[in-house]
Amino acid sequence: MKLKDIVFSAVSPLLRRVPTNIKLLYPFYLSAQLQTRRQEYRSPALPPAFDGFKIAYASDVHYGAYLGPKRANELIEQLGAFDADLMILGGDYGERLDSAIAFFDLIPRFQDSKTVLASLGNHDHGTPAEPLSRLIAAMLQKNVRPLVNEVWKIEREGAVIAVCATDDPVAGSPDFKPLLAGITPTDFVLFAPHSPDMIPDAVSSGLRFHLALCGHTHGGQIVLFRRSLVSSSRYKDRYRAGWYRENESDIFVSCGVGTSILPMRLGTRPEIHCFTLRTEG
Repeated sequence: MKLKDIVFSAVSPLLRRVPTNIKLLYPFYLSAQLQTRRQEYRSPALPPAFDGFKIAYASDVHYGAYLGPKRANELIEQLGAFDADLMILGGDYGERLDSAIAFFDLIPRFQDSKTVLASLGNHDHGTPAEPLSRLIAAMLQKNVRPLVNEVWKIEREGAVIAVCATDDPVAGSPDFKPLLAGITPTDFVLFAPHSPDMIPDAVSSGLRFHLALCGHTHGGQIVLFRRSLVSSSRYKDRYRAGWYRENESDIFVSCGVGTSILPMRLGTRPEIHCFTLRTEG
């Protein structure tokens, strides 16, 4: 049985009492209702110099047939409205490599004064015959710095936030060695891989981080009784959506912007985020 058949067979019993014209359209309507979420993140490990530092975050755009140019440009406008100190893009910019490139070709260039960092997702990788160089070039052209097994440091008053990300675990080649080599014990470490599946691997590698921001799961996309109908994570719903705390680290998993397989959601909404960092105490 195909995935779309599984989805429809599971969802339809829950919607039988809803008028036909509404029940057929509601999951498709919901998939386009992007919400902006502003929240504070408090940590005693955050250097005082970064108290009030704002991070805008968006993942899983999936530019293509289900999310076109109008919504893509509206997304960038909404992210810009946060006026954040740092923007992090969480991967899966298109349905495939070509549409990921098309997304960056489409959107306006971010201001040179802005720091925009980005991880790569499984949908951003092409075949072995399709090198990532075209995508990387398209990102850099728009002032977006991809982090592929890399660390980027932001300094204020001698204190440092180290933002790092590995390559995607499904389609790429994650490597923690450059991250471990590039981070010092006094850095506040923000780990921003595309997939939360990298969290246990980070811990086993010896990478210690204070905060992780991830996407990939779409919040389950179709969620029944708080469970994903089909999970994209090898850990199932362990990191479905929202806040988690493991190994003295805080982890946030976004429901993302776009959809995969079908343009529908149930039990979860598309979202973008603005986190204001606060020093606890």
